[in-house]
Amino acid sequence: RAMILRNHGLLAAGPSVAEAFNTLYWLEMACKAQIDALAGGRQLCLPAEPVRLKTAHMYQPQTRGPFGLREWPAMLRQLDRLDPSYRE
Repeated sequence: RAMILRNHGLLAAGPSVAEAFNTLYWLEMACKAQIDALAGGRQLCLPAEPVRLKTAHMYQPQTRGPFGLREWPAMLRQLDRLDPSYRE
């Protein structure tokens, strides 16, 4: 449900704004972690294949529940404190 667009940033879709936002947030965090890891200039130590497969399975839409629904109200409260004009 997310794409990395060359020279254009990230794009996400989902059944709700909350899920799409959460997908983008965690994709951006993963990208930052990868950039930081590569910046070290050393050989990366990847998890074993069974761990990678299990993790990928856990995050499939049909396996996991809704993503980000509990975080969304907190994000809106934070935005309300910073700049409530978005509601206009």
